[in-house]
Amino acid sequence: MPGGRRVRPRRLAAYALGAALFLCVFLLTVALTLPGDLALSLLRPGLEARGIRLSAENSRLLFPLGVRLNGVTLDFGGNRQLSLDELSAAWEWTGLFRWLPAHLRCSRGDSVVDIRLSPAFWSPSRGRVIVAGVSSEQIPLPVFTGSGAGLSVRKADVHWTGSGNSLAATGAGDFEFLLIPMPAGGSPIREARIDNAAMTFVVRGSSLHVPRLQGSYEGSRVEGTGEVAKFLTPGSATVTFHLSIRNPFEGRVGILFDMLAKNAKNANLRIVGSLTAPKAEIELF
Repeated sequence: MPGGRRVRPRRLAAYALGAALFLCVFLLTVALTLPGDLALSLLRPGLEARGIRLSAENSRLLFPLGVRLNGVTLDFGGNRQLSLDELSAAWEWTGLFRWLPAHLRCSRGDSVVDIRLSPAFWSPSRGRVIVAGVSSEQIPLPVFTGSGAGLSVRKADVHWTGSGNSLAATGAGDFEFLLIPMPAGGSPIREARIDNAAMTFVVRGSSLHVPRLQGSYEGSRVEGTGEVAKFLTPGSATVTFHLSIRNPFEGRVGILFDMLAKNAKNANLRIVGSLTAPKAEIELF
C-alpha cells in the first residue's frame, strides 16, 4: 500500500473475528442483564395503537435480539381474547439466507403458529406461515365467534408475497373438519361439515381460489373446487363451492336428500352466497 502500511489478510480476518466476538458477548450480556419487563414496555405501545392490549406473567430477552413471553393474554376488545402459553419474537440472522429473518412463534398446548417474515417485518413483502393443531375455538374472529363457522387444522403451510391487491400466496392444509353454516332462507341444509379435509389454495389479490378440496361429507366421499372473493373483508366476501358427492349411499346423504325416492345415484352440493350467510343448492342425478 503506497504511503502506508499494508494490513495482511490474516490480520484483517483476526480483527473482524474479534469484533464479531465482542458484539456477541455484548449482546449476550444485554440479554441476560436487562429486566424482562423492558420487553413488554417496548411491545405494548405498538399493539395498543392497533387496539390490542398485551399482558404476560413473565418475560425475558433472547440472545442476540428477541423476546419471549409466557402466560400471554391478548385482548382485542369486544370480549375477544386470545390466551397463549408462550409467545416469542426474534430476529434470526440465519434467516437472511431465506430472506425471512423475523420470526414470530405462538403456542398453546399442542397448538402452534410459526410465522417468518422478510426484514421489514412492520410491512413485510414476503413471509411463510405454518399452523398446526389450531381450531376455530381458539381464534377470536367474528367469522367464527358469530357465524357458527368452524375448523380444526392438523397442519397448514402458506407462502406469500406482496400485500393488498398485489398479494399472492400458495398453500395447502389438512383439517380434522371444516364446518360451513348456511343460515340463508331456502337452503335445504343448515350446515355442511367436511371431515378429514385436504385442501390446496391460491391467493391472488383479494380472492382465494381452492383448486382442490377433498374429504368426507356425511360418510360419503366428496371432492370439488371453490372460491372466496374479497376474503380480506369478511363482511362483503362471497363464497362459491362446487362439491361432488361420490357413492352417496355409503353414508347418510341418500337419507338426507331422499335419493331413493328420486331414484338418484349421485349428488352435487353447491354452496353460494355471502361468506357469513351462504346457502346450499342440491342437484341429484
